[in-house]
Amino acid sequence: MIRVAPLLTAAAGVVLLAGMMLTNPDYNSAVRPFETDVPPGETGQTRLIGGRIEGWRTADRITFPAFGSPRQRDTQAIFLVVDLKLFGTTDSTMLRAGWIGASGRRYDTTARISGAFLQIQDLWLQPGLESKAIAIFELPEDEIAGGALMLSDRIDAPLDGRLRLAAPVDAPSHVDHLELDG
Repeated sequence: MIRVAPLLTAAAGVVLLAGMMLTNPDYNSAVRPFETDVPPGETGQTRLIGGRIEGWRTADRITFPAFGSPRQRDTQAIFLVVDLKLFGTTDSTMLRAGWIGASGRRYDTTARISGAFLQIQDLWLQPGLESKAIAIFELPEDEIAGGALMLSDRIDAPLDGRLRLAAPVDAPSHVDHLELDG
């Protein structure tokens, strides 16, 4: 005579195991960096970095000093300049910034304005010291409102932290020509 209890136990185990296998996250989901959402105007912190958005502005043209002479850049989109106050927590760190637009598209800092003073990609963040930096993006104007700034370690290590700083609630000030100081 077949005992029903062991068969039911085995069947329940098979169903539970199948359910666990179907809901198991893939490797990329399991080891991605942890995102810390920071509301507008607030300071956020991860294991290595901390910071907040101090202000933001837009421009159609930017002039900046580079190698002793002024350089000027125009864009067919719009320049977004985000002013930041940052600090390191435990290790010296180089950062990477990205803008997540209102549509969800991601934008990296522009490489066309290299050499401008205080750019985030040139900054070594030191533990216990506050630093000011700017992040400059070229993007469509409709991607600014409702966007967010993503800060991470330059190597963007798995299982590390990222800061997602929400854009300020007030609209950025706009000028036709912005001059960055050196």
